[in-house]
Amino acid sequence: MTVILTGLPFRVSVLRFRLVCDRCGRELYVEEWVWRHECGGTLSYVLELEDVKVAWDSFAGKEWSMWRYRELLPPVPYEGVSLGEGCTPLVRAWGVGDVNVLFKLDYLCPTGSFKDRGAVVSACVLKSLHPGCTVIEDSSGNAGIASTVYSVRAGLKPVIFTPSSAPRGKRELLRLLGAELVEVQGDRQEVMRQAIEYSERRKAYYAGHCWNPFFIEGIKTLAFEVAEALGGRSPDYVVLPVGSGTLLLGVYKGFRELLELELVDKMPRIIAVQAAGYESLYELLEGRRSGLERTEVADGLRVPAPPRLEQVARAVRESDGFCVVVSEEDVRESLRKLVSSGFIVEPTTATTLAGLEHCVRRGLVRRGASVLVPLTGSGLKMIDRLLALTRG
Repeated sequence: MTVILTGLPFRVSVLRFRLVCDRCGRELYVEEWVWRHECGGTLSYVLELEDVKVAWDSFAGKEWSMWRYRELLPPVPYEGVSLGEGCTPLVRAWGVGDVNVLFKLDYLCPTGSFKDRGAVVSACVLKSLHPGCTVIEDSSGNAGIASTVYSVRAGLKPVIFTPSSAPRGKRELLRLLGAELVEVQGDRQEVMRQAIEYSERRKAYYAGHCWNPFFIEGIKTLAFEVAEALGGRSPDYVVLPVGSGTLLLGVYKGFRELLELELVDKMPRIIAVQAAGYESLYELLEGRRSGLERTEVADGLRVPAPPRLEQVARAVRESDGFCVVVSEEDVRESLRKLVSSGFIVEPTTATTLAGLEHCVRRGLVRRGASVLVPLTGSGLKMIDRLLALTRG
């Protein structure tokens, strides 16, 4: 909400956000950046849906970007920060078995991934609360690139922590875009730990997308766009890659809000896809591991202990969904299929198609169903690696 203070020699606009802790349930009303509750729980932004009065024709004629849904987003000014992110193509692709596949081409967002949606909202919130501040993000590439671009446009100073094993093209692009880059020896958990420690030591603002409650608010617009394009209907299934789980949580929240607003008729069943060896969600839901050999090809999914794991599992269960695990060869084969069909995506993106084909082979998706498959990240940021993985 926005509160206007009067009775002063000038008018002061104060932004206040309602957050709720996903662990203890405590509600907070904050006027400064908060990324984690004092109990250690993750935080979620709460939209007062009873105050929202929208129908699908409310969006008619509005700008062709995710900001057409600004009534459903945190109330921050976005002019001068936005690059027109969102409203990416929805393509009816070839059938995988006897199902109708819809590709959402989010790798065509301005910086080449769906993470632009969350990064732009986060940058706008930080600009409103703490102009000119230093922003800390930890990422294997795409989130760092998106955070850098929108932080710079918002007049903020980005410092990006990344694994030294991240694709070289992404690391070089981060430097080119103006980030201060810190390369860390170790896995994603170590990168996150060092980023948080640095933010506390330097009194900077940690905005890591795994924890950041405002990041998910931008991601949910993907669901809004799909439902609007389908005439107010939801697909039967949504296939989503899970590393940190922010994409899944955003898409789930988007469809849930549309359902509460009576703008769609149902919640799609969520099919979560994890890479072999990084199976925290699968293990939580199924009580076992897949037994497949660890895969390293999908670098965006190499998150061993996502902070929002319980929240992700709850979203999958509440949608009557499930989780599958794909192998290295599954991902490579799906990557070859996508690229040869003109979808120039990165290996992490190919896990969605691999997961869908896995489900179709095992009869886990009903015949004739409509299935949404977001294509999340561009392969052009790692073209050398893409060529090596798709040859032969």
